[in-house]
Amino acid sequence: MMLRRLTVAALGAGVALTLLPAPLALADDPSAPPSSFDPTAPSSPWPSLGPTPSFAPAPLAVNPAPMPTVSPVALDTLATPSVRPPRAKLPLRKKHYGSMVARAQERLTWLGYPINEMNIEREAYGGSTENAVKAFQSKFWLKATGVIDKATWKALSKTSSPVGVLPLRCTEVKASICIDKSQKILRYVVKGKVKMSTDARFGAPGMETGEGTFAVTQKSYNHVSSLYHSWMPRAMFFNGDEAVHYSPDFASVGYIRGSHGCVGMRDMEKATWLFNKVPVGTRVYVYWSP
Repeated sequence: MMLRRLTVAALGAGVALTLLPAPLALADDPSAPPSSFDPTAPSSPWPSLGPTPSFAPAPLAVNPAPMPTVSPVALDTLATPSVRPPRAKLPLRKKHYGSMVARAQERLTWLGYPINEMNIEREAYGGSTENAVKAFQSKFWLKATGVIDKATWKALSKTSSPVGVLPLRCTEVKASICIDKSQKILRYVVKGKVKMSTDARFGAPGMETGEGTFAVTQKSYNHVSSLYHSWMPRAMFFNGDEAVHYSPDFASVGYIRGSHGCVGMRDMEKATWLFNKVPVGTRVYVYWSP
């Protein structure tokens, strides 16, 4: 009875009771429950919304363009691309290849010219072969084009023959300085093998370098001629006043001039190497090749 009186009294006192609505779920808040949420539900806190609708799009119909077909007959008639140009004949020039190029390289190597292509791609006429041909042409008074025409081929074949063959005087002793006037080359030979070769220049007309078998009689590292007052570094005397030595004049002008009888070398590095290798008494053989 007392409780009923308090309730009635409260109402009679004009106290208004306001019922607050349930909070609305925001559309962008996935954690907010729907408005039909029933907190007294004994099982899942979320009401059943029925079966989940399927949102998988229907497969698109794609009709790719058909691939072109190649007839087997057409494949058989396709030409195989050539990796190299046809095997070359005279005149031979850069980018040619073939057995004639290989023969030319063999002869140039025998005459002391380094050919890099022989170690990389055999029978290929590359840059080092072209440079060797130019040097050979200049040495033997041909136009230095780097192209092996008929005149160059004839001179190269004649000058280098026989390829790889040394005179007996150069091979019958342990070591020798073998000087070929025909090929204008000096070779240092040890046990029949060429260890070094370099261009050589000889005496001018009237002062020709003597031919025959000699021996190194004395050596002078920085010799100066007492007769001509010319510098003769790395001199190795073998025939009176005649010596093998580095020639600055040969290095500067080539074969335009000759010496006073000495054998000149135009490569200082090779001249120094030879000077250090050759002892007094070493054979020196000067000759004309056939």
